[in-house]
Amino acid sequence: MGLTRLFRRRRRSSKLTGSTPSSPMASPHSSDLEQVFKKFDSNGDGKVSSSELAGVLHTLGEILTKEDVKAMMAEVDTDGDGFISLEEFIDLNTKKMDSVEVLKDLQCAFSVYDIDGDGSISADELAHVLENLGEPASVEECRKMIAGVDRDGDGFIDFEEFKAMMLLPSS
Repeated sequence: MGLTRLFRRRRRSSKLTGSTPSSPMASPHSSDLEQVFKKFDSNGDGKVSSSELAGVLHTLGEILTKEDVKAMMAEVDTDGDGFISLEEFIDLNTKKMDSVEVLKDLQCAFSVYDIDGDGSISADELAHVLENLGEPASVEECRKMIAGVDRDGDGFIDFEEFKAMMLLPSS
């Protein structure tokens, strides 16, 4: 998985926690991106190191080699200083994506939440992922989040509901 997908997947995951919605086809709000950037910048020094990136990847369940992490860093580190700055992070997340890339990205994001692989996201799965991302929510809070996008009323988010939620235009 490229870093572009990883960062976009992480940004989209914040939508389930109540952040301002953003579309993958439109420019997200810079304040949303700054909040996500701060999650990656665990030591608060204003830049993301390869070890911070590796930590986020591990939290998201990605098992990658040092070479993979290095390649991801190189993808974004346009000034070559060995770190990802906020500006580089914003540039990465405001690039336009084609529809095939968007669909692949959404499928990757959905699979992060669909822990058991049954094709739907339950309140328990959502609570578990949010806790792993450092944004704990109770199962009851997660049920309320799910109810906001659960078009068929089954208490779960299927891929079509997830896709519709993620493709909402920015407000």
